[in-house]
Amino acid sequence: MTELLDLGHGHTLRFTGWSPDRELNPQYEGIPDIERVGAIIDTGNGCQSMVWFDLPGYDEVFGPGRPVWQVLSWEPLTLSPSLLCQLCGDHGFVRDGRWVPA
Repeated sequence: MTELLDLGHGHTLRFTGWSPDRELNPQYEGIPDIERVGAIIDTGNGCQSMVWFDLPGYDEVFGPGRPVWQVLSWEPLTLSPSLLCQLCGDHGFVRDGRWVPA
């Protein structure tokens, strides 16, 4: 997906989806595509972080036990918990479609 959201404070977010070629991956037959399975957040300082959303079908495809974020609202986007970049230390929340520094 190429939809880019400007979160403010130099941050942008781009949704990612999951839609395998089932002819090449028949093990996923019967599992529906996930239009917005996660997002890539660009911190504006050279770092990008990936978050996965806690959605039906996620564990079945990617396996349980991975960190996931709750989507409290799609429009405007609100995620929980906060996001912390392990490389640059940038830390904040996505609330009402905006980046809120922690």
